[in-house]
Amino acid sequence: MKRLVPALAALLALCACGDAGPASPPQPTATVRMAAVPGRPASGYFQLRIEGDRGALVGVTSPQTGRIEMHETMNMANMSTMRALSSIPVRDGEILSFTPGGRHLMLYDLGPGAAAGGRIDLVLHFERGDPVTLTAAVVAAGDP
Repeated sequence: MKRLVPALAALLALCACGDAGPASPPQPTATVRMAAVPGRPASGYFQLRIEGDRGALVGVTSPQTGRIEMHETMNMANMSTMRALSSIPVRDGEILSFTPGGRHLMLYDLGPGAAAGGRIDLVLHFERGDPVTLTAAVVAAGDP
């Protein structure tokens, strides 16, 4: 009986920890940062786990913008430059990342409703498969 009580207590403690099943995959995250200077393009960032054979990301659109370009930041001879990307090859299972200082989106001609605290839909178009829509949180230029 003395051994049974600690064993039952341990079993109850494990049950109280909740579901110990596999963790659900992280949800896609997306952010659009407003430009510091009015009239300049906003920048967009996201992470998305690629599922299936999609070929390449060939473009991004949004009903709230005039156009979106995919860019990549490069550092050469202590200078930072950008170049436009027409497509980005992707593979099943990889995380497609657009981050500050690397690949990013340039959002031109934002609609009048686009403001910090709002949301913008980003529609990712691939060579194969249906488009993927991410809803991006809009943040001010100086926000973290």
